[in-house]
Amino acid sequence: MPSPRVSGARVDHVLQQAREPAFWLNGELRLTWVNRAWEALTGHTAESALGLTCQPHGPTRAGDLAGLAGSLYPPAECLDGQPAAVKTLIVHASGERIWRRIEFWPFHNERGDRVALLGLIRGLDDPAISPDSDSHRLRAELMEVRNRLHERHAHDALIGRGPAHRRLLDQVSAAAASTVPVLIVGEPGTGKRLVARTIHNLGPRRQAPLVPLECAALPADEIERVLFGPETHSPPASAPLAHPRLAFPEGSTLLIGDILDLPRDLQGRLVAALDSPIRLLATTTGDPEVAVRAERLRPDLYYALTTLVIRLSPARERLEELPLLAQHILERANMRSGPPRSGFTPEAVRTLLTYDWPGNLRELNRVVEEARRHGEGLLIDAVDLPAAIRGHLASAYAPQATPPPITPLDELLAQIERRLIENALQRARQNKSRAAELLGISRPRLYRRIKELGLPDELEPSEEPALPSTAPDGRE
Repeated sequence: MPSPRVSGARVDHVLQQAREPAFWLNGELRLTWVNRAWEALTGHTAESALGLTCQPHGPTRAGDLAGLAGSLYPPAECLDGQPAAVKTLIVHASGERIWRRIEFWPFHNERGDRVALLGLIRGLDDPAISPDSDSHRLRAELMEVRNRLHERHAHDALIGRGPAHRRLLDQVSAAAASTVPVLIVGEPGTGKRLVARTIHNLGPRRQAPLVPLECAALPADEIERVLFGPETHSPPASAPLAHPRLAFPEGSTLLIGDILDLPRDLQGRLVAALDSPIRLLATTTGDPEVAVRAERLRPDLYYALTTLVIRLSPARERLEELPLLAQHILERANMRSGPPRSGFTPEAVRTLLTYDWPGNLRELNRVVEEARRHGEGLLIDAVDLPAAIRGHLASAYAPQATPPPITPLDELLAQIERRLIENALQRARQNKSRAAELLGISRPRLYRRIKELGLPDELEPSEEPALPSTAPDGRE
């Protein structure tokens, strides 16, 4: 069906308001004319702005022309031929942030092709001429959230809303104002590295390097080389530990992920080096308390890291924020190459809200990017989303939990005793007298239980004495 045309009377009425800020976009959404009131409102001259192409993303914090072009993007209704109005945030070249309402009016040739759009910028309380855009509501809400973050927290990186999100922002602000170690805990894909980078970028050491170290991706010797330099090596177990120093410029911030994959001997050296002028941020997908009990995480490192712990919620617990997060991801993608898409249809939003999101925000990024590339309309529809999302296949990735089988008591006690004996023998270097002392039992009883439990009866070291359980300086 051909696009409706704007009546001559309406055009005359709009053009009479040209004393207010106004601009023209051609059919390709390039800025072709602005008036003096527009220049005064934005702080940019016509010469610098003409030829700028508008894209569907929000304004940047810098008040530059690229961000301004995002503020002037017309809604989907107008691009389909209907007059429509949007609430938008305009960032003046000086950095001043100004809320306005833009009335958009499309113009077409005799064939019904769009040839131009008139934008009339008015105050929020001025009488409305054209109807509000439904498709733009999520974009306007995202602008408001970003603006609040900018005003209250000096950043707009962590998008969200609600009590849990406000608590996260308070924790990030507290962490940025301090230099104590921070542990960020969350499932894979929940944004742990983004939180860490935000803490660094807001802190007093923002000009110093942020050094990432992914423990799961590197062998132990390479991790040691990165942490302590190429000339270092672990001292013999029987030798006193020299005071280690981290091999980074003074004032740097070290970001370790995942801290539970850091070898245990390097954990001890890291703790000893934490009084150096290097800030430590760490992430983990596991439970640090469980890791301490399982001896994956040294207690001294645990206590050093848990001065401030930030726990991130999975996406399935943030469904009320999901449309906002999806719009944020989409607009960030629109700033790169690829087909611009201005938002989501109500059907697409409902589909996103019925999915379990086992991959969290990382999966949401992938889904939005795929829908942006493969869809055809101005708005992403439900049919543009991947089949797994439309088919609600999250249960295949995150099946419902079933109660664990009941283990007979005698068998469970035997498992616990076996593990305690194995740990004691390992700490005592197979010296059974020392292991019996650690367990608080006699040596004959230890021998008997080793045999009854079917544990390997390794030979004791003939000459080397067993190490004490705790070194004189308190390190294990």
